[in-house]
Amino acid sequence: MTTAPVVEPLTVRGLLLGPQDQAPEALADSLQAHGAVTGLLPGVHRLSTAADRAVGRELATVVNGFLDLDLVSLVASGWSKHKALKEAARRTRRHPGSEEVVALATHTISSAHHPSVDLLVDGAPAATVPVNLNILFRISGLVGVVRDGLLVAVRSGQCGVEGKLAVRDVVVASREGRLDLPAALRLREPIDLLRDRPPVPPTAPPPPPLGPPPPPHPPVDWGRG
Repeated sequence: MTTAPVVEPLTVRGLLLGPQDQAPEALADSLQAHGAVTGLLPGVHRLSTAADRAVGRELATVVNGFLDLDLVSLVASGWSKHKALKEAARRTRRHPGSEEVVALATHTISSAHHPSVDLLVDGAPAATVPVNLNILFRISGLVGVVRDGLLVAVRSGQCGVEGKLAVRDVVVASREGRLDLPAALRLREPIDLLRDRPPVPPTAPPPPPLGPPPPPHPPVDWGRG
């Protein structure tokens, strides 16, 4: 596995394949080199080597589309489940304008995706190509700032990220990188740590004391006139 800086934009594609304009060709070459496109269509649909390569290029284009996942969003999804951050989010949401600084121990966040690609021959399904994408973040020294239920800043912290892409159970891309979380989050909207929950109403002041009850109405005489 190789280590490389994550290039902008901060996507899974950038981590695994480098610059966006080079990604489809790099993936097609890797599919071919690792034998992931050999014998894509078995039996009567078996293709020649040249046809395998052509189908492999099309497959690379489709799989490349699966890699347009934002790395910071994947981290944020994991943080929205972190107990300490969620508790701070609930407290600050109940008290608008309040802020908490939360220091987190070293932790990991994993994200797994399992799309597939259907291959058609003359419009009929001929094969299904399974794709497995796994991303693992290792985060240490994180100090986050939570305000009004939102993660508004990260003041420190290191984040290593490891990505692995397999097609037909063959690993075709695997790479490690680093994310500068404080810098990345400065350029983004705050992260809603309670986005999967209904809004928590702020604590309301107690109602004013009630005065004495109004005097009863005098009885009405409905007697005959």
